[in-house]
Amino acid sequence: MMKPYANVFLVIGTLLLAACAGARPESAAIGPAGRLVTPRSLGQIAGVQWHLTKMTLDHKPISLVQNSETTFACDKKGSVSGKATINRYSVNFKLLDDGEIIWNKAFIMTRMAGPPELMQQEALFTQALMKTSRMLLNDSELTLRSEDNSTVLVFVQVQ
Repeated sequence: MMKPYANVFLVIGTLLLAACAGARPESAAIGPAGRLVTPRSLGQIAGVQWHLTKMTLDHKPISLVQNSETTFACDKKGSVSGKATINRYSVNFKLLDDGEIIWNKAFIMTRMAGPPELMQQEALFTQALMKTSRMLLNDSELTLRSEDNSTVLVFVQVQ
C-alpha cells in the first residue's frame, strides 16, 4: 500500500532538489534577457565596451538617432564610464550580492553641446541609466533594467 505513495514522494523530492540547485543568484536566468550579473560574475562584463542598441524609459520605447554613439564600460570596482551620445560620463555603483545596482548620486559629465536630437537622446539615456537596478548578460548582449522592467537599456559588445 505504501509503495505508490513512496514513488510520488520520491519524484516530488527529486523535483524540489533540482529546483533548489538551480536557484543560485549568479546563474539564475531572469527571462530572455540573460543571466543576472552579481559581484561574482561582474568580471564577465568588466573591461568590455558596450554600445547602446535599444532604450525604453518609463515604458516608452525611445528611438535612437541613427549612427549615434552611446556606450557603457565598467570595471570590477564599480566604476562606469562611456559616451552618453555627445558627452563623456562617469559614475560609480555598488553591486549587491543579489545583483541589485546602487548608483552613486555623483554623476560626472563633460559639458559639450550638439544637435538637439542628440542632446535629447543623451538626456534620456542618463535618466534611464540611473533608473536601472539590474544587469543581465546574454552572450554578447548586456541589458540594464529597472526592477519593474519599465526602463531598459540594451547594449551589444563592441568588437
